[in-house]
Amino acid sequence: MILISKILGFGREMLIAAYYGATYQTDAYNMAVMIVGLATAIISAGIATVIIPMYSRKQIRQSKEEADLFISNILCITSLFYIILSVLGIIFAPVLVMIFAPSFAENTAALTINIVRIVFCFAVVSNITHFLHSIARIHGKFAITVVANYPFTIFAVISIIFFADKLGIYALVIAYVLFLLASAMLFILSVRKVFRFKPVLNFTNGELKEVVKLSLPIYLSVAVWEINVVVDRILASGLPEGSISAMNYAARLRDLPEGLIAASVMTVMFPLLSQYAAKNDFVNLKAAASKAISLLFMALLPIIAVSLYYATDITRIVYERGAFTPDDTALTARIFTFFVLSLIFTGVGNLLANAFYSMHDTKTPQIAAALTVVVNIVFNLILIRHMQAAGLALASSIAWFVYFTVLFILFRLKCGAFGGLSLIKNVAKCAIATTGMIPIFFLFEPLRDSLPHQGNILMFFFFAAASAVSLSVYALLLYLFKVDLFMEALNRTKEMISSKFTKNPS
Repeated sequence: MILISKILGFGREMLIAAYYGATYQTDAYNMAVMIVGLATAIISAGIATVIIPMYSRKQIRQSKEEADLFISNILCITSLFYIILSVLGIIFAPVLVMIFAPSFAENTAALTINIVRIVFCFAVVSNITHFLHSIARIHGKFAITVVANYPFTIFAVISIIFFADKLGIYALVIAYVLFLLASAMLFILSVRKVFRFKPVLNFTNGELKEVVKLSLPIYLSVAVWEINVVVDRILASGLPEGSISAMNYAARLRDLPEGLIAASVMTVMFPLLSQYAAKNDFVNLKAAASKAISLLFMALLPIIAVSLYYATDITRIVYERGAFTPDDTALTARIFTFFVLSLIFTGVGNLLANAFYSMHDTKTPQIAAALTVVVNIVFNLILIRHMQAAGLALASSIAWFVYFTVLFILFRLKCGAFGGLSLIKNVAKCAIATTGMIPIFFLFEPLRDSLPHQGNILMFFFFAAASAVSLSVYALLLYLFKVDLFMEALNRTKEMISSKFTKNPS
């Protein structure tokens, strides 16, 4: 389902690139969505991270009715806060745009203000979606957390094809608003049998104080990360037109493996870690975290290698058509190259942060995030002078590396040994196996050079073949090196196939 979601997302981004390219309109849209997302994400991320462990604990130690009442109260309180926030956002939209995009041209700034006001009208819907997303994860309804993203592509395709010529970028804005409404409705229908909502608004509840107390460090941590985004966008607003859009397109490319692998691992792992923490079962908590880290390294290292070598080809295949020019391809590919370096660090860093959150330790990730934002800002200011938008991407990757390193060390200090030597051994084997893919890249080089520049279809089949062969070599080397997690996955696959044939001999 995640694969389908990412394919649909890629199709949507390809359509946006073809119709709008990397222009002031896409810069305005991306900036507006970022501004509203920044205002809402700080609240939603903090609450959602806290309520999953608290809900699990209430179910185990009290009752499901008490857990549902607890969630209902927090949902009503935050929704009221969102409504107030939306009114303020609509009134002060020009101030927000001036702060976040001070170097925008007058027409770009005016367009951004209009889009900000439109999206703020539906901010409370985002809050409902975030809450129900967490509830769905708690009850093991992982499919809906992916399927709820499908409508955006459907609405975007219809809206852009039929209305882009008349409405410009507003066609995409309409699609985004419809997506917010449809996503909330899908979650409501999905969790209605496992979650009973009760309209309650109790500010004096002692549990609210606990939520605020635990959420505050997360708010600060998320705010610290969002400062990175803000600084990136402020600096990018002073770069040539299309730079923000190119960064957004590059981020979408990078999001495919992260969404397929890292996000799916995180979706399953966080509720599991929370259950272990609620039972004080730290042995299994550490074992689960160690296995998840090994999985992320094993799955993402070869993807990084392929992405780095074929960055331009990937960008051309996905985006270069219509209004998206070869110059846009070159800029986006360069940014993508530096973004993809952080792929493992973001995945493992977020996993370790969730491990801390599951133990009700919200301060440690905040400390790591605060250090990271300093690193990001320093490298932003240094690298943008020489590398422009690509420098911002590289600074972001360096910051994520620092975040991962600090959290890994602090997790080891807090929880003790959790198979570190075995983890290092497996990661080293995966790294060596990844280098075994490089000769395959070189063998395919003459074939790539013979392809026409505009032959996107031929380039796609070439890239698919080169990736399949190189990844097959990687898998073979993992088998020869007897990498623990790979062998375990292989054995389980054999057992599943054997069991299926045993039950269905026909």
